Amino acid sequence: MRINSLFFVLFLGFMGCVSSRQFKELESQKSSLQRMSDSLLALSANQSGELGNLRVSHTQLSDEVAGLRLDTSETGSQFRRLQHAFQEASNQNVMLEENYKKLLKGRESEATEMMNQLREARAQLLQREDSVLALEKALKAKIARLNELEEILARRDREMQALRSTVSKALKSYEGAGLTVQLRNGKVYVSLSEKLLFASGSTSVAENGKKALTQLGQALNADTTLQILVEGHTDDVPMKPAPNLQDNWDLSVLRATSIVRILVKEGGVNRSRITASGKGEFSPVVPNDTPENKARNRRTEIVLSPKLDALYDLVN
Repeated sequence: MRINSLFFVLFLGFMGCVSSRQFKELESQKSSLQRMSDSLLALSANQSGELGNLRVSHTQLSDEVAGLRLDTSETGSQFRRLQHAFQEASNQNVMLEENYKKLLKGRESEATEMMNQLREARAQLLQREDSVLALEKALKAKIARLNELEEILARRDREMQALRSTVSKALKSYEGAGLTVQLRNGKVYVSLSEKLLFASGSTSVAENGKKALTQLGQALNADTTLQILVEGHTDDVPMKPAPNLQDNWDLSVLRATSIVRILVKEGGVNRSRITASGKGEFSPVVPNDTPENKARNRRTEIVLSPKLDALYDLVN
């Protein structure tokens, strides 16, 4: 930031020496940069909304699975009750048949009454048997659907575990130098500290950071279905305004776009799979109460998400 301040003073001195035409050109460039920054902020807000929708969808899917588990348990209990009732009816039918045989030796009227009871018992037995079969069929269908949902979720978790392992191996030489790879909420988070990527207040990626991002991009090309979100983060120390940087929000967005360009140009990542966003100081991992914690909050997170089309199709 001291270098930026010195540059600003020199810039003011230089402004006194340039012609009116040069000053207007510089003003035009400044306006263009400001419009670019506003556009990137709008894009960041839009993509953050899409990420929120994805999280809501993930929560709804988890609730669907939990509901199916509960419904399956209740249906199973009902199925067992009907089986018990079916067995009791079967026993009663046997008893009635035995009584009927005894009454054949007795009065005709009693035999007729017993026959009617036997017919009624058999009709009830058939009705209950139909109910048991229908319930058994519905229970099997729900169990099959639940198993399919759980298999898709398990497969997704296995794929993300494998992706985390692949990314960790590709970037192993940078672990301990400001890079971590974690699996959270079914997504892989690659966190890169400011010291690995940027000088203080800068949006230009350092050479060592470019190498790490290029290796990451090449590793991500192994799975072209992944969605990639690049999030810039800062601490809560206000930055001094510069021609194209008004605050930490601007800084986080422009750092994210710098990283996106390297992943696309150097790492070969398809543009349609990747999104740049910036959250400024508004999403810290720890409180900004010590220099060490501030350093942890100055980071860039690359969030890798699987496509859930198969799961959505099954639920719908």
